[in-house]
Amino acid sequence: MSAAFTTRIISIQKALDKAPAIAALKKKSGIDEDLIEAYFQPYIYLNPALIRSKGLDQAEIEQALVEELMKFEGVAAAVSSSALRNDALPDTRLMRSILRNFHPKRSGDIYLVLEPNVFINDFDGLVVASSHGSPWRYDTHVPVIFAGAGLEPQRVTREITPYDIAPTLANYLGIKSPSAAIGNPLIEVLDY
Repeated sequence: MSAAFTTRIISIQKALDKAPAIAALKKKSGIDEDLIEAYFQPYIYLNPALIRSKGLDQAEIEQALVEELMKFEGVAAAVSSSALRNDALPDTRLMRSILRNFHPKRSGDIYLVLEPNVFINDFDGLVVASSHGSPWRYDTHVPVIFAGAGLEPQRVTREITPYDIAPTLANYLGIKSPSAAIGNPLIEVLDY
């Protein structure tokens, strides 16, 4: 990552850290340093050493920040890692997408989801025209195409995923699926 890009990301996290709602939370909690250590889309990373040094509860700070972030224009969801670890979420498509992106040891403290078709496009002067990695359908849709071997053209209207490719190919070839395969063979490809 270039130094210029890193500097631009830092300016976003500092701006977020100084937003009025977050500044008020920091004042209430007795925090006078940067509470937000980093922002790497879609995760906000907090300063755990600072939270510990103030004797604050990490989960409570995360939840308070989530509540404040939900007031920001353009924010569709903010989910704390504590809630993700405890599976304390409603069972919705959005939450399932967020959970699939979460790793307890590597993910940040708050998963931030912007509204559909909203993204940060100004990284302190570096304007970007697109972003990817959101949980919205337009960002997660992956066309899966099988061709050849006498396959007739058809459209599958039920939900499938790229995970279905390996089991489909293995089944077609009459071999065992890879041990890490989690998808299902596509009967539309196998029943030709």
